[in-house]
This record gives sequence, structure tokens and C-alpha cells, in this order.
Amino acid sequence: MSDLRAELRGTVAPAVPQYRMLLPLGWQSYDVTADTERELLGAARTRLSQAGRPDLASGLAVQVGDALRSLRAQDAFAFALAGETAPSWALGEASLVGLRRKSTPEIPLDAVVEDAVRNRGGIAIGEGHRMVRWTERRPVTLEGVAAVSFLINYLIPIPGTRRTQAVQWTATVAHAADMAEDDPVLLAWVALFDHHVATFTWSTR
Repeated sequence: MSDLRAELRGTVAPAVPQYRMLLPLGWQSYDVTADTERELLGAARTRLSQAGRPDLASGLAVQVGDALRSLRAQDAFAFALAGETAPSWALGEASLVGLRRKSTPEIPLDAVVEDAVRNRGGIAIGEGHRMVRWTERRPVTLEGVAAVSFLINYLIPIPGTRRTQAVQWTATVAHAADMAEDDPVLLAWVALFDHHVATFTWSTR
């Protein structure tokens, strides 16, 4: 489920080298700039107006602004969401966020990888096994209902940083609290993102 037109070409964050990665069919990528905020709000206002609910626009503006500020605070440089016609909606809703991670004296990235492999079921994937993928489950409450946030994390070292900096892609899938960890839907999400994140490559152009 790849779409060459939906290929991410990282050029935004100066500390992250340029990269390329294929997104699932019908997904759209965004940076975390003010221009993106205006673009998303403009499109949302149009949809709300067409639906006869322009009164919801102000509340949505606050939510979008808060979400992008939170991403920037986490050193995010990109995120991706499924478009309205994306085939992945058959599985449900998900998001994908790209963060830059740095080693600290307290938590070097080598320790993050070691913990992922030893304690979180982390495995190496991709060409040359240069990426580490692990999953997490976190209890959340959505509109007053208990649920689980299922996180699929991928850590990719940034060349030339001696494993002190990395790109981390995190896919987030919310699901019912009683869904089993090995449910076919969750396994399908893991397989989908494994396939696409494995196309990640540093651009030489």
C-alpha cells in the first residue's frame, strides 16, 4: 500500500538530514510549522462550514494549536495522517509522528535500544537491520471511555552522530481496552508500518 506521491522528503528540521520514506496509500505528510497549522485549520473550517457547523471552528483551532505546540516541544519534525479515502481506514484510525531524539548523560540512545530489546520485545528490521522496532501499550481515557493507546516505535540512528542522535517514528493506534495484544487488527498495523518505515533512507541529493 505505497503511494510514490505520498513520499516523505524530509527537509524541515536542520538537525535532521534529508530523508525519504514511502507512506501508506492515501496518507498525507505535514511538517509542524505555523504554515501547516493554518493549512489544516483552513481545510477544517471548510469542512465544518459545508457540514453546517462553523461554530466548532474556534474550538478546533485551539486543539490543533495545542497539538502542534506539543509536537514541537517533543522535537518533532513531521507527522502523517490518513486521508479520507485511505484504504487503512479499514483497520481504524492511526497517526505517525517523526521525532528527533538525542542522547543525554542519564539516558544514552544505546541504553534506549538495549531496554527496547531486553524489556519491550524490540527487534531489528529494515535493510541491514539498522532500525529497532518495539511496541508499547498505555491505558488512556477517550471521551470518558477506557481505552488503550498502542504505540509502534522505530529508532533509526542519524549518520555521523556516533549513535548520539536518532530519528524516532512512532505510530499510534487507539483501541478498545478489551482488545487482545495479538488481535489481527493490531498485527496488521504493525505489518503495515514495518513495511513503510523499512523504506526510510537518508537522501544523498
